[in-house]
Amino acid sequence: MDEMVAILAVIIGGGFGFLLLVGFILWIRDFRRELQYVNSEIERTEGEERQYWIWQRRELWLSLLPFYR
Repeated sequence: MDEMVAILAVIIGGGFGFLLLVGFILWIRDFRRELQYVNSEIERTEGEERQYWIWQRRELWLSLLPFYR
């Protein structure tokens, strides 16, 4: 019985770990896609609008820090 519980715990833990890994990979992909968009807008614009996109890029990077609002 103890072996069965241990095996079940490993299977559930492995599944949970796999889901966390997939979620992290999707989150990184979305972050990089957003960063690429903001950088392209910085290259495309100038003046006050460019400063806005530079500010957006700064906010995007700061969003990686926990408890930053």
